[in-house]
Amino acid sequence: MAEADKTAGEKLVNSVALTLIARVAMVVATGLILPLALFLGQRGLSTVDEISRKIDSMREAAIEQSGEIKALRVQATAQQQILADHEARVRILEATGRVAQPIARP
Repeated sequence: MAEADKTAGEKLVNSVALTLIARVAMVVATGLILPLALFLGQRGLSTVDEISRKIDSMREAAIEQSGEIKALRVQATAQQQILADHEARVRILEATGRVAQPIARP
């Protein structure tokens, strides 16, 4: 009933006031909230970039370590082969009698 009692002028003033409030709210949102949101978004992106760089460096370190492990395995295999060849030569020398006493192993 209160709506029916309002005149056209009052309705127009209310409409203008609501439009003004809405425009002020848009200006506040654009002027304050949007830059804040953009700042937070940029900060989030920089954090993601930093995490990505750290993961990349960890991945590179893991690749280097795996390469070092492979190299150590190859070296250990080569040393085992050298030791096996040496033991075979010693056994041959022992069998032919060229070595007086067998070599004691620790």
